[in-house]
Amino acid sequence: MQNFLKVCSMIFGVTLFLMILLDKSYSYAFRSGQPRSKIQNMLQLENKHYDVAFFGSSRTENHINCELITEYTGKSCINFGISGGTAGDMLILMKLAENRNVTFNQVFMQVDYNYNHFGMSSYFKANLIPFIGEPIVKEQMKKYENEFFYSSIPFYKFMIFDKVVGIREATASTLRLNQNTNINVGFFPKQGIGKAVDGIFPKSIKSRSTEIDLMQEHYLNTNTNIEFFTAPYCKDVKNREFIEKLQLKLPRLRNYIAIFDDKEEFFFNCGHLNEAGANVFTKRLIEDLFK
Repeated sequence: MQNFLKVCSMIFGVTLFLMILLDKSYSYAFRSGQPRSKIQNMLQLENKHYDVAFFGSSRTENHINCELITEYTGKSCINFGISGGTAGDMLILMKLAENRNVTFNQVFMQVDYNYNHFGMSSYFKANLIPFIGEPIVKEQMKKYENEFFYSSIPFYKFMIFDKVVGIREATASTLRLNQNTNINVGFFPKQGIGKAVDGIFPKSIKSRSTEIDLMQEHYLNTNTNIEFFTAPYCKDVKNREFIEKLQLKLPRLRNYIAIFDDKEEFFFNCGHLNEAGANVFTKRLIEDLFK
């Protein structure tokens, strides 16, 4: 019996040692290696200033060409849109930017059906995981869920989110392999033409979005101006009148949902523009926002 307990203790000790070693190795890879996502990029930025920043979901990531904005206006620009990103994700990104002294003159936040959503997306959470040891990250995660197990059990967090921050991404980050998209600019255009409809707008709108309210409070009494916009959506989507209700909540909302109703060639699918559409939309924003 004594020998059995001794063997069990040795197995436990070796396992714990390996978990701690792997945890530290993975964490170091994501903290110091080549950023593989916009979240990781933000957490490696420091003391950086941009004239213009765009936040939102894929309808920002695929629609806003910051290189065009810089070319036409001379303003430095970054696109922090993340596919599947929620208002909660973007609020945390804004908080992380403040913590890293990453500043902006103007912030444009894309809002539509995400007004009704609350909390973090799983993809965003997974990309925060390697940085859970940083007080600002832990503080933000606590607002949405109990992060005790992620913080306390070595390597547990990487096992749970292996698909996003597993060995493949850790290795690619360590070897400084390039991503398909330039995260320093953040524009990832869609290719092709189509009008496939995936999902519908909600029939009703929440009385208020706590996270949108907090964004406005975050930049209140600062040198940063925040505005909200709705990107184009094809006319075939159901309940598009949701945006009219949204405008009652955000009276200064810049509503571009219908500007390409007669330009089907600009859509990749009903909710996303293709590269040609994105470039035309970006030029429209340049005219409206910066001239």
